[in-house]
Amino acid sequence: MSRLLRHTCFVLTLLASWSAGAPAATAANADSAKVAQLFVYASSGEVRFRDMVQPAIDSLIAMGERAAPWLARKLDATDARERLTLANIFKGIGAPAVPYVVPYLDSAGEYMPKNAARCLGQIADTSATRYLIPQLGNVLYAVRSEVATALGQIKDTSAVDPLLGQLGRERDGDVRKSCIVALGKIGDPRAIPSLLQGLSDPFFGARQTAVIALGNIAPAATSAIVTFLHRAGGETRYNAIVALGMIDDPEAQAFLLNMVHSPDPMVRGFAIEGLTAHPDKTASTVIDEIAPMETDPFVLAQIARYRRTAD
Repeated sequence: MSRLLRHTCFVLTLLASWSAGAPAATAANADSAKVAQLFVYASSGEVRFRDMVQPAIDSLIAMGERAAPWLARKLDATDARERLTLANIFKGIGAPAVPYVVPYLDSAGEYMPKNAARCLGQIADTSATRYLIPQLGNVLYAVRSEVATALGQIKDTSAVDPLLGQLGRERDGDVRKSCIVALGKIGDPRAIPSLLQGLSDPFFGARQTAVIALGNIAPAATSAIVTFLHRAGGETRYNAIVALGMIDDPEAQAFLLNMVHSPDPMVRGFAIEGLTAHPDKTASTVIDEIAPMETDPFVLAQIARYRRTAD
């Protein structure tokens, strides 16, 4: 018998003994003890328990709602492995676990509300949205960031306006980044004006995620980005060009093809970078035509990158 099979049989035997229970033990106490022991195995990083990790996780998921209240009490975990294990188990249990997790969003400190938000994001059930939204105003930036991330994973459009509001007043760059990522995942066109503003955010991470988020809202964002390009300048304009390239849309491609003839080498280079996201025969022909006349090192590097991608 393999070691994995032996350990799996051990976990199943353990579950069976708990199901039988001691005469004096209540069902709740039995579930509490069962969850406690299985979670030790499920979150263990020790080599001797490595073959018991997945069977223990599967057993906790199979317990479903019975395990949820006892697992929720572990949301104060600070160990990274335990936090990840909780999120994975709650994801497996799904929507029935939501009522047991949401009360911990109001807990003091960082870890409980942050872990609760992370687990709710993994469950991704819209019933959690109305409990998460108020926590966008949590005094701790780490909690606000995790809540925004969870709302993006749930993809409930009712969170769009609260996320936009938080993005507009948020002072922390990491939280703005999380709001932008969430809005991109939800993909609602209402976010486009704020995402365009995000292209000039003081925080580099927020600027770069705004590029990706706008690409996720394609093709609704195409005309807005083109209009924005006419008034944007500097790095903001370059970011908008790259965002346009992420959109697999004929209008976006046509605009980028025109920009490869710009007298500004930075515009030419970023337009080629945009075309690299969706290389096609037309773009390859245009780039082959301009390549012999190009002398700018940045543009030449972008041409080489395009050719490697297209090949």
